[in-house]
Amino acid sequence: MIIVGERLNSSRRPVLQALEEKNEKFLLEEASKQEEAGASFIDLNTAALLEREVEALKWVIPLLLKKLSIPLSLDTPNSKAMEEGLKVHQGKALLNSLSNEKGEIRSFLPLIRHYKPQVIILCMDERGLPKNPEEELSIACKMVNLLEKEGINIEDIFIDPLVRPISVDPEAAILFLKSLQKIKKGLPEVKTIAGVSNISFGLQNRRLINRAFLTLALHYGLDAAILDPLDKKLLASIYATQALLGKDPSLKNYFKAIRKNSKQNKVEKGYKRNYHKFIKKA
Repeated sequence: MIIVGERLNSSRRPVLQALEEKNEKFLLEEASKQEEAGASFIDLNTAALLEREVEALKWVIPLLLKKLSIPLSLDTPNSKAMEEGLKVHQGKALLNSLSNEKGEIRSFLPLIRHYKPQVIILCMDERGLPKNPEEELSIACKMVNLLEKEGINIEDIFIDPLVRPISVDPEAAILFLKSLQKIKKGLPEVKTIAGVSNISFGLQNRRLINRAFLTLALHYGLDAAILDPLDKKLLASIYATQALLGKDPSLKNYFKAIRKNSKQNKVEKGYKRNYHKFIKKA
């Protein structure tokens, strides 16, 4: 399972503040904790900085890469900011994400052609959101063909069938799962990805909905997810589901996750125990 850690997003107030103040400690800790938890990429969204975004990317990308051993997922609708980000990124970045709405992808094609990043493409075009799985697959095929013509290997392409909130459309999860199934069948060499937390937008107890949705998506063949890797129960559901689906034949990943989680719990319990002793003495 490819995990894209979602926590370094400037839509989160603490992250935006850290970027504005160049708080290296906070940003490095946020990134490192996600890598330690099992992230394959760290998503970096600086779009809320607006006209300051380009300068922020020039500074923060080298900072993060000095600490991390995994690449970044660069998440911006600004092609100029994306260009600066790709310039300073060492190794192959993940470009998150492109659609063909209003011909958006055209402004990114020269960057894709030159830097050859991995790319997430959204199933959305000039008509807006697709209404059924057939439309989703049609858009995906067109976008994949376009990227292949630009020299991108099909193994470096991720398709996002778009997760819509069930609070807005009660059939949103069903549409996603059917679209995912159709895309996996029609484009078997392409990876699929989803922004898991979108499904629970506007609801209470969002993490419960996210875990249930991710379990279903894994059954339908989801390859990657954008999520919070610090959500231990969400990560546990991934390993348990993969074990049940026969995707972890020796149960190596499952047992490794249990040991890691058990160790973390012991550390946390020890910290809490010492903290309470300290408080009592005080």
